Amino acid sequence: MTTEFCCAKSRLASVLVLPALLVLLPSAGCVQTAALWANMTGGDVVEAKYKLMIEPLLILIDDPESLVAEPRALRHVHKKISDEFLEMNANRRVVPFEDWRALQRSAKNYDKLSIRQIGEKLGTKQVLYIRVKRFTLHAEPGAPLFKGDFSVRVKVLTTERKPDVRLWPRDEAGHRISVSTDAIPTDGDKSADDVAKDLSDKLGHAVARLFYQHRELEE
Repeated sequence: MTTEFCCAKSRLASVLVLPALLVLLPSAGCVQTAALWANMTGGDVVEAKYKLMIEPLLILIDDPESLVAEPRALRHVHKKISDEFLEMNANRRVVPFEDWRALQRSAKNYDKLSIRQIGEKLGTKQVLYIRVKRFTLHAEPGAPLFKGDFSVRVKVLTTERKPDVRLWPRDEAGHRISVSTDAIPTDGDKSADDVAKDLSDKLGHAVARLFYQHRELEE
């Protein structure tokens, strides 16, 4: 069975099922009907905040204050964004995480390079710059609970050599994204690494969705 046929069947099912449900719920008001429809369809379509070029892209995750305590968290964020960009056709030419790390180790005076210069050295047209503002796995220091919180600022920059390289947003501070995980006991089944992975996946998903069309209720 082809993908096109399956999608056609799914759309047909939605068209047929909704009237049937509405018949079964004659007393439902407009609000309930709208909620039912939203749940069935995934809600309204949300357009991308910014359309990336289909050109080489560097995802640069900057943690200048070394806030991220779990070493693999940044790699998880990068992978989640890259995977979703590939799946949703937002960008299929993301620079591998290892290539960026290799440049960090090998480039002379790397810390003095601008974001634009780093992207240029890796052969990209644009840079998705993510600056870490907060990262914690605990509700409060010493508490026997994991409760992750991960906040960043997001920008898109061009690697063209010009005075103003900002593409999106025009606000110099960048677009703020913050995600969290539920509170769970530290002596439970999940380790700090597990919580960091969950937190990183949530952040990566939230960042990626800025750049492709999606339904508002889709996870």
